Amino acid sequence: MTDSGGDTSGARPVNIGRYRVASVLGRGAMGVVYLGHDVAIDRQVAIKTIHRRLLSGGDGADWLERFRREVRAAGRCLHPNIVTVFEYGEEDGAPYIVMEYVQGRELRDYLKDRQPLPLANAVGVIVQVLQALGHAHAQGVVHRDIKPGNIILLADGQVKVTDFGIARMETVSGMTQVGMTVGTPGYMAPEQFRGTEADRRADLYAAGVVLFEMLTGSRPFTGRGASELMYQVLNEPPRKATLLNPRLPLELDDALAKALTKSPDGRYQEAGEFIAALESLKLVEREIAADGSTLIRVAPVQAPEPPPNALPGWDSALLTQIEQQLVVYLGPVAKILVRKTAVQVTSPKELIQQVATAIPNEQDRLMFQRRLRAAAGGTLTGVGTGATSASVMGSHMSGSLGPFDQALLEIARRDLAVHLGPIAKVLVKQVASKARNPRELYQLLAEHIPTAAERAAFLKRMPAE
Repeated sequence: MTDSGGDTSGARPVNIGRYRVASVLGRGAMGVVYLGHDVAIDRQVAIKTIHRRLLSGGDGADWLERFRREVRAAGRCLHPNIVTVFEYGEEDGAPYIVMEYVQGRELRDYLKDRQPLPLANAVGVIVQVLQALGHAHAQGVVHRDIKPGNIILLADGQVKVTDFGIARMETVSGMTQVGMTVGTPGYMAPEQFRGTEADRRADLYAAGVVLFEMLTGSRPFTGRGASELMYQVLNEPPRKATLLNPRLPLELDDALAKALTKSPDGRYQEAGEFIAALESLKLVEREIAADGSTLIRVAPVQAPEPPPNALPGWDSALLTQIEQQLVVYLGPVAKILVRKTAVQVTSPKELIQQVATAIPNEQDRLMFQRRLRAAAGGTLTGVGTGATSASVMGSHMSGSLGPFDQALLEIARRDLAVHLGPIAKVLVKQVASKARNPRELYQLLAEHIPTAAERAAFLKRMPAE
């Protein structure tokens, strides 16, 4: 790979394998997606790379196996509503995937203003998503991260589901680490929060969340942080869509409630069953094809136009946020500096670090970086003009401290914070690297609680092993 494909140094590679690199389409915590040109057959492609830093250290082999698994999973899924994978390669120690390049807009662009979509359009989108999932599930592939950012709307109304980066084959066991929770919190099913096995029904749950959001402009659970959200998903009923959008038919509440049932056994068991439920509500129509088969008729959704002066590969809202913070220290030149630097770096974290060097006062630099810490944490940037079919995704939750998954650590932090306040977060991280199991984790944390009564109350909340 010429120059630094998949690396974080900021230089754009000239070639990746036999493909000529034209521009950056998207970037995030896991890697970079480039627009490439296949000279041999004169075709544009999207090339998804992975940061070399993720391949270093003890977890490098696991990351590489995960990336290879993505290709095997996505490569088995040949469907009009699924992005096509063309090739997998490794060069100079960095792996890459060559994928179909589709020009469209992510569904999340429609939902930024938190306004509902027309009912026919929302159903048209979700039916195509369900058709994609039905095909993938038939191949033994579970997506496990269905969300608006992974749903691309093309200009002709077609929908493409992308990013099978955390998909796994149901027929392969032992590939996912014990206790690992994978997904995006706002769309995760209860079993994903628990860190237990997530099968195709978790995808159908996420599709239900996406449909709810399209119909109401908000999601069924309102938790502001992962811990609060997890509690609601595990313990509280979802809100009713018709209360948020009274124009919806009342029957939709029952259809959505089934999709969002906490027990996988109580949900739709197949994507086709979910489609049939919408069909029974007269929200889906079928037409006879030329060969006599029946086809589902879906309403086309016109993709929104990209914002003016959008910078390819970057979310305009993120750039504006950085500019607004930087202008306090540098004045009007902040906007020019941010946009000039953005074309030279590969992640929000790197962008913030680079522009911060222009702030003369060290204390001001630290304050600037602290205010933008969330943006620097590896959040996926938008895809600017012409969304890629291969979004780089870094929004999974995974156990990274000893044997504990993030969900358990969040529960422990919340339980400890009742007695110690914000310091609980720091203590949980420190103790988790030493403890061998949940019982020992709670016992070591309890030693930091000053009174015997409070220690006893904390230990009563210890999770059952």
